[in-house]
Amino acid sequence: VFAAATCDGTIQVYDTRAPDRPMLSPKIHDCDVNVMSWNRLVSNLLATGSDDGTLSVWDLRTFGKADKATPLARFTAHKTPITSVEWHPTDESMLGVTDDVGAYVYDLSVEEDAMAPASKNVAVADIPPQLLFCHAGSRLFKELHWHPQISSCMMTTALTGFSVFIPSNL
Repeated sequence: VFAAATCDGTIQVYDTRAPDRPMLSPKIHDCDVNVMSWNRLVSNLLATGSDDGTLSVWDLRTFGKADKATPLARFTAHKTPITSVEWHPTDESMLGVTDDVGAYVYDLSVEEDAMAPASKNVAVADIPPQLLFCHAGSRLFKELHWHPQISSCMMTTALTGFSVFIPSNL
């Protein structure tokens, strides 16, 4: 089984035993799906990033025959297209993401605190509690990858070069 991101807002999931047509082709975004990553530890989870800056997490078991799927999680704080998304190699809930202006780490195991006071600062109110880390030391980020042996080490590529770093809070 493999999946493909498409420019019509769908992902297409294929079974290599029946390669003539996708076994699933749900509409998941209202614009181009730029990138996606299959979770290596939880095989039914897929993360996608789109042209409108939306980051979504999907459970393939919920797609069924519906034309439009509902994500498990959706983050809309990004204002530029998502250019890379990759699940952490050893933590099933950690996700690395890039857009044009930064590299980010999300921890999907973090839940919103319903008792926390609402922020009056509009800029802070848009930041999801799952966002653990932001790296903005380059311009026009294109790729993010986790190091396969050093689990907290990340590498990004951008117009201004590449960075290899270990976030202090991971």
